[in-house]
Amino acid sequence: MDEGAVEICKLRLWLSMVADLEDEPHEVEPLPNIDFNIRQGNSLVGFTNLVEITDDGDASLTNWGGGVGTGVQELYEDVINAIKRHQKATSTAEAQNARQLAESLVDSHSQELNEKVLDQFHAAGLDEVDKGKLQEFSPFHWVLEFAPVYEDGGFDVVIGNPPWDRIKPLRDDYFSKYDETFRTRLPDDKDRVQEELLEDDDIAEGWQEYQDEMELRAEYFKNTPAYDLQRPVIDGRVNPSTNDLSSLFFERVFQLAGDSSRVAQILPGAVFNGASGKDLRIHLLNNTTLDVLTIFENHEIFEQVHGQYKFGVVVFKNSGSTNQVAGKYMEGDLSIFDDFDNQAIHIPRDVLELYSPEAGIFPFIESEQKLSVLESIIENPPIAPKDAPTGYMEPYQGLRRTSDADRFVDKSEADYPVYGGKNIYQYSYTPEFITDVQKPEFWSVEEDDDPERSAKQRMREKTVRDLKSAIYEAFDGTGSQKGFVNDLLEQHRGEPLTENDVLLDSTEYRIGIRRITNSTNERTLIASVLPKGIVCHNTLLTIPSYLIQPYEEGLSESPLHNFYTRMFSDEELFAKLGLLNSIPLDYLLRTKVDTGIVMYKFKESQMPDLSEDDNWFHYISERAALLSCYGDGFAEMRDRLGGIDPATTEEARREIQAEIDAAAFHAYGLEHMEVQFVLKDFHRVSNPRIMTEDYFDTVLEKYNILKKEGPKS
Repeated sequence: MDEGAVEICKLRLWLSMVADLEDEPHEVEPLPNIDFNIRQGNSLVGFTNLVEITDDGDASLTNWGGGVGTGVQELYEDVINAIKRHQKATSTAEAQNARQLAESLVDSHSQELNEKVLDQFHAAGLDEVDKGKLQEFSPFHWVLEFAPVYEDGGFDVVIGNPPWDRIKPLRDDYFSKYDETFRTRLPDDKDRVQEELLEDDDIAEGWQEYQDEMELRAEYFKNTPAYDLQRPVIDGRVNPSTNDLSSLFFERVFQLAGDSSRVAQILPGAVFNGASGKDLRIHLLNNTTLDVLTIFENHEIFEQVHGQYKFGVVVFKNSGSTNQVAGKYMEGDLSIFDDFDNQAIHIPRDVLELYSPEAGIFPFIESEQKLSVLESIIENPPIAPKDAPTGYMEPYQGLRRTSDADRFVDKSEADYPVYGGKNIYQYSYTPEFITDVQKPEFWSVEEDDDPERSAKQRMREKTVRDLKSAIYEAFDGTGSQKGFVNDLLEQHRGEPLTENDVLLDSTEYRIGIRRITNSTNERTLIASVLPKGIVCHNTLLTIPSYLIQPYEEGLSESPLHNFYTRMFSDEELFAKLGLLNSIPLDYLLRTKVDTGIVMYKFKESQMPDLSEDDNWFHYISERAALLSCYGDGFAEMRDRLGGIDPATTEEARREIQAEIDAAAFHAYGLEHMEVQFVLKDFHRVSNPRIMTEDYFDTVLEKYNILKKEGPKS
């Protein structure tokens, strides 16, 4: 976009060619005219091919807004003819005249195409952009600027290292124009210099105009139909790109490259594992022949970039589809390119698709063993399959510690605790066995005593909408949900829906999951079954106790509690808990988790769907219950399970948990070598609560015993 930079590029190329001429004059071709090869403009705004939208809307979105005035094809041919005159010129004067004509045509025809680009801006809701404002965007029409390339069938090769920034105001870019050392200053010093510079009214006005312009650019790329791979749908919601320049350039590459083009790009890690890159990754698999996918963790490969920053290199042909790709995950090491064929791992398409079926995230695979483990794990079904009932295995947030703070009371006047993530650990809901499990910080009162301060009453207010939605959907509602449901209930029982119709999940034992976590914690997924009567705040996600399944006969009842059916039997509850807390699932999730449990990543992750006909079901369920059902809070559950005797010694609890982990490996279908790899590769912490080397050895020992003897109770 910087005209000065383009001129410097031309000069350097000339100097390089002249240097070659001096060194080996007999081997140098006649010096070419590079004016038509090095061009200036905005690569992301403008026409990329010759197809326009017709009245029937039949064309590529890359040229959305076409069909107005002279066609792109006609303008392109006009430029081609002028450039051919330049190429065939027999004298300097003739060449100069032809060049001037070609440049003049490119300029005048670009103005015509700008009219079509202006329609794109208006379609994106930016009506304030006029011809003058559009010029500030420097539209670049590839079909005109590189007309000879298009005449020859397009670019043979497209190589790029696009900007790794977002479209946003960067003070380094702006204030460096007035202070050459601004970029190298420390943050506090930048603040001081910026404040001093802004005392100049002209600089301050320019800074505001610059910020406004960047906001305008961001809005264009956010809304324009010229880029349709930037707004993927994940878990039923649009997950728009944050105007990441690398993502926009990557989509532009798909538009620019022809079917036979070879493409190589260096891209930041978000393109490969960020939610907003989903559609780009799907396009890459479905519409290109991807040959190379190598992802790096920086570690000083680029000195100015953080050591843990991830980036990748992709090489592909811009047609066909991908069945497998060669690549590897490397940390601070580029040696794979010295011997790529021997070092690369061949990753099947199935792994790239099934690893993250909802968001299409690509896994980071550094060894054949890890590939084998992931293949075995992802053969299992998702934790929450798409065809499952609404709410199935879908953790949700309860009270918020800020907006619901009025529902917390002093412990001295409270009836029950309000739990958060720090109040549980695996199979523990008290500090009895894990000393750093904290005691509850928040408390509340029963609804009957003081509904205005009751956490349960607030949860009733929050969840009545779920009941309303379930009734609306079950009876094919139309129009307003509230109106339809209330009219329906008035007809059957003579009263509308009320909060009393809600059956709270806290009336039954249920699974809680820590929301805040990390891939480098001792365990990433931490779950426990909670006693009845406990309400949770937003750092402890809970899986619903009930499925809401309305039926016509039940519409006459008050309250509508019969619409609520247990999501799991007691045995199923503890079988699920054992698998949620297992090493195989933890190993998978820690490849996806950053600083917390993201809902779609949890739901799409794979876990065996064990039934009561499966012996691993009973083996895991019984042991998870022995670890969980201690204390007064589980007296009822112990009776429901036949009077079980919970494990209350450290030695017994560790052995039982190791048995669950070992059984989970079998349930997942992992072989001995894969189990060994996972246990060796599993992240270690310096002061483990449970996951010591002895514990890992015990798990492997238990795995081998179970392989010989099977899952005996």
